[in-house]
Amino acid sequence: MLDLPASTLRGWHRRYRVPAGHGGSGRHRRYPTGDIQALRRMKELIDHGMSAQSAAHQAFHTVRPTTGELLAAVSRMDTDTAVALLEAHIRTHGVVHTWQTLCRPALNHLGGPRATDADRCVDLVHVLSWSITTALHRVPVPAPTGPVVLLACVEDERHTLALEALRTALALDGVPARLLGASLPLPALREALRRTDPAPRALVPWAHRPTHLDMVTDLATPGTRLLLTGPGWPTTHARSPTDALSLLTP
Repeated sequence: MLDLPASTLRGWHRRYRVPAGHGGSGRHRRYPTGDIQALRRMKELIDHGMSAQSAAHQAFHTVRPTTGELLAAVSRMDTDTAVALLEAHIRTHGVVHTWQTLCRPALNHLGGPRATDADRCVDLVHVLSWSITTALHRVPVPAPTGPVVLLACVEDERHTLALEALRTALALDGVPARLLGASLPLPALREALRRTDPAPRALVPWAHRPTHLDMVTDLATPGTRLLLTGPGWPTTHARSPTDALSLLTP
């Protein structure tokens, strides 16, 4: 089942406290289903480049990844562990819940308004951001069909991670989405709308910082919904990926 020699399992048991199964008839040992699933997960993490020690801890000794564990991995520049923690949380709790309860708190701790000494944590913010993006891109999604949703940051807005989470969550719900990236000038947004055929079902401009409505008011087109998303807009809108997802899916 694992395509591993018995000697490897015995070595993992000695070195990393991996369960060794229970004595059965003769010389055989029996593994419960939970241990088999954890062993599969450990092997998968190792195949993706994680050390055997980190993989054993993640597969057997971490029930629910926490913000503290994620930040500890980021502080060590251990992107393998950070990505694995995020992937495990996504598999158990879903993309939106992971964004709200794990990613956002970790980002706010390093670079939010209450962060201490944020200037010295820019490298860690970048490591965390890369880990979040990588974990989201590894989520297996079905092939969505139908008109796309265009996701874009307004001009001078470079926070793309919330849109990355929204793109993945939409794809899991069967809604195709295209992320146009950070700091998109108004003429580029107009051209993106013109080039998309058939017309997109929605355009979702994201603003994290305070943003004037006149930047996007003329982008509304027949058949394409304009959904302002993010905390920077001064009017009623979807403040988070969770709000946007509920408005863009049936």
